[in-house]
Amino acid sequence: MARSRFTHALTATTVGTYLVVTLGAMADGGPLLGRGHYVLAAAVGVALAVVAVRAWAHRRAARVRVATTVAGLAYPVQAVYGVAGPFAGSDGSTLHLVGGLAVFAALLLALVWHLEASAGDADRSTAETVETHTERVGPDGRPTTSDRRTTRNDWAERTTSATTAATTSHLDRVRAYLALTKPRLMWLLCLLALAGMGLATGTGAHLEGVTVVATLTGGVLAIGAAGTFNHVYERDRDRRMSRTSDRPLTTDIVSVRGAMAFGIGLAVASTTLLVALVNPLATALTATAIVYYAVVYTILLKPTTVWNTVIGGGAGALPALIGWAAVSGSVGFPALLLAAVVFCWTPAHFYNLAIAHRDDYARAEYPMRPVVAGVAPTRRRICYWLGATLVVATALGVVADLGPLYAVTSAVAGGVFVGSVVHQYRVGTNRAAYRSFHASNAYLGALLVAVLVETLVV
Repeated sequence: MARSRFTHALTATTVGTYLVVTLGAMADGGPLLGRGHYVLAAAVGVALAVVAVRAWAHRRAARVRVATTVAGLAYPVQAVYGVAGPFAGSDGSTLHLVGGLAVFAALLLALVWHLEASAGDADRSTAETVETHTERVGPDGRPTTSDRRTTRNDWAERTTSATTAATTSHLDRVRAYLALTKPRLMWLLCLLALAGMGLATGTGAHLEGVTVVATLTGGVLAIGAAGTFNHVYERDRDRRMSRTSDRPLTTDIVSVRGAMAFGIGLAVASTTLLVALVNPLATALTATAIVYYAVVYTILLKPTTVWNTVIGGGAGALPALIGWAAVSGSVGFPALLLAAVVFCWTPAHFYNLAIAHRDDYARAEYPMRPVVAGVAPTRRRICYWLGATLVVATALGVVADLGPLYAVTSAVAGGVFVGSVVHQYRVGTNRAAYRSFHASNAYLGALLVAVLVETLVV
């Protein structure tokens, strides 16, 4: 019970510290917000002192005690720079921000180390890797007691007779071609492009309806093209995975030739639309995104290296640059920071899915990190990349001169994400991994909406 209380206290203090830092770093919200910031900072300081004392009193792991002590000593020092900021100028404000982020980083490390020590077994992931079928989770995040490999084979036998050319309806074919485009990815990537456009307006650029519609339409077509090429290349491995065994190419609803023609058509339509109605830079970046995902990630990275998710994150980050370029005809530093947020967020997001489906990826012989390194080290990477995401998000807020809405959104949604990972450490089930997967989606979606509101509404 005491260990659980300490976990909750350390988690709350870590998230509270980040909220204090982001609120202090964002644009001035008036005297009321300023006073609220000081009150919150004082409360978090007290909580941090209590956590540091409890770490020693209850003899937590040595590195947890050291990290909380360092954070507890550094917190008042950076607070002094915060109070003296108006008199010390920009140097004092910068030191205050850097110091606050350093305290947050120390607390996040303490939290990770505490969670690993609480597991009681550094090799817990070995037991989880051979997890019984009583805790398997389907694509909807719900556990099922059935053996998914048996289910996959049975399903394949049923669909083989049900999806022949003679029995497949035209509506089924339309749905199959739509599935090739990976439509579930589109909303978040379009939101990212819109956020890039919103940030560009801070430089004096103006949004035009034709540009916005053409950019988003071209982006949707590009996503569809990249997703289709991904389906074509991965069709053989998809047949080995429960999660992907029902894709159109694995069930022969769509032929390889038909899929390739469809993907090429989407790519041509995308680039043609963008070059005609937007500008050459946005077109070139969109074409790069297609190649990055379809070739660099799908062919070169995913089947060959454990770093596939990290390096491949560049493909998902490009819409931030595309949105900015569509409006301004160039690429600005805030757009690069927004892309960096998504780049850091990608492994923190996708590793959760990889944990939940590690048996699938192992059968398909993909070197995903949970398969190669185990679950516990992968969870540690999730925390580290999540921490990097939050730090870069703060830098974006400062550079783009965003306000308290953005700061609170990043802290609250980020806190929910952190809490889901803490729960995943404590429970260790596939359901918990899916919970973190959805929390990460919610975090990025909320952050992008906050960017849009701050840049286009407030």
